[in-house]
Amino acid sequence: MFVTLAVTICAAPPAQDEPLSPYAETLHEWWGAPEDAVATRQAEDQASMNILGIDYLRLDFTDCIYRGNPEKGEWYYNSDAELFGQVHPTDLMLADKIAKTLVERVSRKKGTMLYAPLTVGHQVDHQLTHAAAWQLRQQGWTVLFYEDYPYADPDFTPHGLENTAGLESTLNRLQNLNLQPQLQFLSEENLQAKIDSIAAYDSQMAILFETRAKMEDQVRNYALGVGEDKPAERLWIPTD
Repeated sequence: MFVTLAVTICAAPPAQDEPLSPYAETLHEWWGAPEDAVATRQAEDQASMNILGIDYLRLDFTDCIYRGNPEKGEWYYNSDAELFGQVHPTDLMLADKIAKTLVERVSRKKGTMLYAPLTVGHQVDHQLTHAAAWQLRQQGWTVLFYEDYPYADPDFTPHGLENTAGLESTLNRLQNLNLQPQLQFLSEENLQAKIDSIAAYDSQMAILFETRAKMEDQVRNYALGVGEDKPAERLWIPTD
């Protein structure tokens, strides 16, 4: 019997006595200005996982928009361009900490498979998680990479920016990993559950898709495109 566990890496709230950056405050406004943005996201996580019927685990790392030296008024990521840019040099060591924490918190049994972001879109926390997953693969874990959605959709523009890190350019950047595609076909029931689980993140709907109806159309069309008229997801498997 297999157990599916969804792990949210950057799930910890910022310290209550630390100020937020202007960029983080702007994002909070886009999310509907909740009184506690992290608690809101945690509740959305739980609702989404309940729809999928899977367990979940939240780790004690903060989202990239909160990291830096708030007491000095310094943050690592202060704009959309930096959010989808290079990992801040001081942040690079976080990949090691993520890998170590996953080893400590996730039970590794025979047949355990780790699904990690491919880094389409080049979001910095996805980059760090990808690097951590690669470390675990070097330790013998079975690792598969999923296409970061919605960034993998060629029609999606992250926060209105041109998506310069689409699927093709990401695969070119990672060509030394010798990744091979593998399709996972979805039943209509599977696809609808995926759509409903995405819809659980109400605070993200406007900024990413504008409306739920548009989200449902985009998710369905992308799945049909991947499977050539049969709904599917595509994983990327390292062959070395």
